[in-house]
Amino acid sequence: MADDTTEKPNQGEGKEPSTEKAEPAAPDSKPVIAGAEGPETPQPPADTAKPSPPSAEKPAPPKAAPAAGHKPAPPAKKGPTITFDITGDALIDRIRERFGDAITEAVATLGQQIIRVKKASFVELCNFLHDDDEALFDMCTDLTAIHWPQRGGEEFEVVILLYSVPKNRRLRVKVSLADGEACPSVTHIWAGANWMEREVFDMFGIVFDGHPDLRRILLPEDWPGFPLRKEYPIEYRDNAWTDKHLDYREIDYDTSLIDVKYAERR
Repeated sequence: MADDTTEKPNQGEGKEPSTEKAEPAAPDSKPVIAGAEGPETPQPPADTAKPSPPSAEKPAPPKAAPAAGHKPAPPAKKGPTITFDITGDALIDRIRERFGDAITEAVATLGQQIIRVKKASFVELCNFLHDDDEALFDMCTDLTAIHWPQRGGEEFEVVILLYSVPKNRRLRVKVSLADGEACPSVTHIWAGANWMEREVFDMFGIVFDGHPDLRRILLPEDWPGFPLRKEYPIEYRDNAWTDKHLDYREIDYDTSLIDVKYAERR
């Protein structure tokens, strides 16, 4: 009878040992360590666009804050058209009808009516404006001139500013002249134009034919040149007249005295 204590053969015996090694499992998750748990690092989504490279241009510096109490300047406004032809004016229409082509311009600038007339009709127009019942410009408020060197043959403009007391109306009359050309005087129409024409003669050298006493009114008679012409030097001081009439004396003074005086005050 066989002994029950006889050892049973091992089930693995008689088989060759396997040479294959078990592959390690993929690390699906990190091992959790006790006491070291923390928030997981968020992963960017796969379809997130890559950030654009920084621009080569430097960013504009920040604007300085306005000072206390400083008010910003208002935006610039586009200016209106200030000069336009006069239409629908009864007096201007009558002047145009009477003088025809002698009126080369009739415009209004900022409410000021201006008529430009040829020299041949200048005195006739002035007489009309003074005597006509619809005009009655009985006051010559000013008479002056303008120098335009770039206008060949019309380098000067004589401008008369008229006012009608009965009609409460103003009008400017302009006449163009060449350099060296004389202008007819209007002193027989407006007596107050006497000294005004003398001033224009003094400052611009424009001669007024028919003036009763045309001579300089501001400068000496032998003063060289005409100060309001564009070619006249702005900083002109000494000239032949000053050398002739003013007795210049060189003053030699000791500037050290000034220093002594200031030193005493200190």
